[in-house]
Amino acid sequence: MSASSIFPEGKVSMPQPLSARLSNLSWERRLGISTRGSVPVDYPDAHHYAAMQYSSILEVLRFLSLSPGDTFVDIGSGKGRVICCAARYPVAKVVGIDLSAEFCEQATANAKRMRGRKAPIEVHNLTAQDFDYSEGSVYYLFDPFGPGTLGQVLDRIHKDRAEKPVRIAYTNPTHKAAFADQLWLDEYEFWDKAARGSEHSVAFYRTKVGA
Repeated sequence: MSASSIFPEGKVSMPQPLSARLSNLSWERRLGISTRGSVPVDYPDAHHYAAMQYSSILEVLRFLSLSPGDTFVDIGSGKGRVICCAARYPVAKVVGIDLSAEFCEQATANAKRMRGRKAPIEVHNLTAQDFDYSEGSVYYLFDPFGPGTLGQVLDRIHKDRAEKPVRIAYTNPTHKAAFADQLWLDEYEFWDKAARGSEHSVAFYRTKVGA
């Protein structure tokens, strides 16, 4: 459930241009993994699985300035494209969470065979609301579910972080109102897809000073 190919207003995402598909294929071969495809997810409030372009993922990861002390958590990790990209950085740990056992099996297989890994990877098969986020410092979401679930997940992160500062990248941010309700978070950067000519908009959040 790592991404949405069907947006809340019912619009279907546009097919990727040939150049993007070729770039994605090149990265799949380079890393030795397979994460392509679009798959329905039969679970309340979960969106369809579809993978974000590698170029977009890598741009977000660069902006997050991952460091050796970070534990990176992909909430709705699907087949593992993002966690494999994040594991190319020498961070403390990379974690994927997904409610689909099938996706988790594929993500685990991709993590084991990926080339260029510099960090350990864990994949957990459970709902995002039930995960313990206490180890995380950087969180990534690609519009994995609706506002109800999103609010519960953000509440859980707030509870588990124990006043530790965190950073969050929310790509294709269709439910920013759920973040606005989190008074402990500050939106410090926003990439508008129209202004940038990019695949998706991205909203970046961090813990407010003193929160």
